[in-house]
Amino acid sequence: MRVKSPIPFAAPDGKPVSDILVLLVPGPASEEHLRILADATQMFSDHEFRESLRSCQDAPEVKRQFDVWSPPP
Repeated sequence: MRVKSPIPFAAPDGKPVSDILVLLVPGPASEEHLRILADATQMFSDHEFRESLRSCQDAPEVKRQFDVWSPPP
């Protein structure tokens, strides 16, 4: 989800939040859930990935960015 205006947040970098990822998983959490969360953490730590998401115009384009992402070397 992309917010219209960044949300103030007490993040270590002092920057407000502009991108929000929501994971809906059945309980209890499984190893797969933890792997997905770890992958998402890497994705959103990747500056190029975040920029590519910001340039997307629709949901299918966003999904494609998640599908083609690979960790930086």
